[in-house]
Amino acid sequence: MTELNPAEFDFEAWIDDARLPEDSETVYKRGDLVAKINHLARQIRVETDAIGIEKVSGGSPLLAKLKKEREELMKAFARSEVTFYLRALPQNKIKELVDQHPLSDDASREDQMAQRVALNRALLAESIVALESPTLEKRDIKMTIPLVATLEAKLGAAQLSKLLAKRQQVQSEAPAPDADFLPDASGTSQDSGQ
Repeated sequence: MTELNPAEFDFEAWIDDARLPEDSETVYKRGDLVAKINHLARQIRVETDAIGIEKVSGGSPLLAKLKKEREELMKAFARSEVTFYLRALPQNKIKELVDQHPLSDDASREDQMAQRVALNRALLAESIVALESPTLEKRDIKMTIPLVATLEAKLGAAQLSKLLAKRQQVQSEAPAPDADFLPDASGTSQDSGQ
């Protein structure tokens, strides 16, 4: 093994291809379908139990109809998937955003909450770098604070919280892909089925 001579090491060339960590998070545009999907699942269970008790030959036309309707709604829900790609922010950008959205200690509790929301929206907007969906190839995107607010209004606070949590994770944790898909000592994926 060759000894590395610090005087000959070109750090700038070595770090040239380094990039800030990124990760992704998936949300769904059609969360409104979940209530109907779950309602149909309950109806299917009731109908299945009724068929079991009555021993209806040939199945139940109602059961077939319920299953088909639920399957169509599940497909619509899956098509509404949107994956956001989030990148860690450099510390100078975080400082800039914090300076632009100061948190006031002497503000009312309500105003402090509004200030935190504004800062979180600014951090999230800056962190989101791309999105993709089943109908849209991965595309770079420049998010804005008003777009993040619209996202929250349309998708709900719970799904926005998933994006905020992923932003925090990509910012504060060392990048690590799913361990199940890391190469083993032979250089093949552990999930390769071998």
